[in-house]
Amino acid sequence: MPSSLRDQFGLTQERLASWLGVNRTTVAMAESGRRNQPTSRWLLDARIELAALELVFNPGGETMPAPPPVPTPPVQRLPLDHRLVETRYQILRLQRELKSMRKRAAQFEARLRAVPALRAWTGPVRNPAREAGWLALFEEEAVDGLRDDCGAGQQLLLEARIAGLEHETGLLAAAVANLPAQP
Repeated sequence: MPSSLRDQFGLTQERLASWLGVNRTTVAMAESGRRNQPTSRWLLDARIELAALELVFNPGGETMPAPPPVPTPPVQRLPLDHRLVETRYQILRLQRELKSMRKRAAQFEARLRAVPALRAWTGPVRNPAREAGWLALFEEEAVDGLRDDCGAGQQLLLEARIAGLEHETGLLAAAVANLPAQP
């Protein structure tokens, strides 16, 4: 049996070997061409190959079309409903986080706008070294915060997550709307 047939049905070598009544190494060796399938298992092997072609043997030894396939199970509404609730919650949570992020960014941007004016002060300063250190920290916190925590790049990443969740929510809502009501 070719491994492509196993792939078509999503079978492991173990699962196929179990059906054929052989061990997994026999299947592996047969697939690699190092061993022939046992003669006693040829019929089972032929059945699955014909089934892949949607054919069966008839009593006269000829092939004929297989019966209609077993229907696929219907989409279950409950997991979709749960995910829909979850995505809506995540959107709200992330939107609150984005609002807070924008507020922090505005504060840090205000610092960066103020730094030049604070440094340009020509009046007396009680402790120039201390003030220079404080201004450096004031600026550094703003730069680090905007770069790593709440600046335009971080906001964009969060907006992208929200957009992805909104898209997922839209797809789920449409899918759920088209499902029949479940008891």
